Amino acid sequence: MPSNAPPLSRTTALSMLVGLALPALAQQGPNDVEVLTKHAGTWAVDCAQPGTRLTVSVNALTLQAAGQQQRAVAPLAAFSYFGRQAPPKGFEVALLGDAAATQLVFFVMSDKSGSYLAIQPDAPLQKQFGKAALAGKFRRCP
Repeated sequence: MPSNAPPLSRTTALSMLVGLALPALAQQGPNDVEVLTKHAGTWAVDCAQPGTRLTVSVNALTLQAAGQQQRAVAPLAAFSYFGRQAPPKGFEVALLGDAAATQLVFFVMSDKSGSYLAIQPDAPLQKQFGKAALAGKFRRCP
């Protein structure tokens, strides 16, 4: 049965595809973008040595170590991650996002040397990367 509807223009079709491809980004608010932009970059326990790298951007959180990677797209910032519990000393904000079969949670912390990231590992991350790769204070690399 033929349709009487006019064909979609290329612009309309492209707009629809982009809208379908980026639904998670719509969940990010201006506060998320601001916090993620502030902490964007690559972080490591020792930037001069090979090892675990954390990357923060508005579009994704990435954890890489020993040739393996987990990536969470459209991350969010959570200032109230601990709910009614008191957060750990130095806690600023949690950066979080869903990755394959796990969730990436990076705590932005601060101490007398400045800001650092700490990984809040769950069982799948510990199994994939090992506790040693997920431990330590990850400082921003130049």
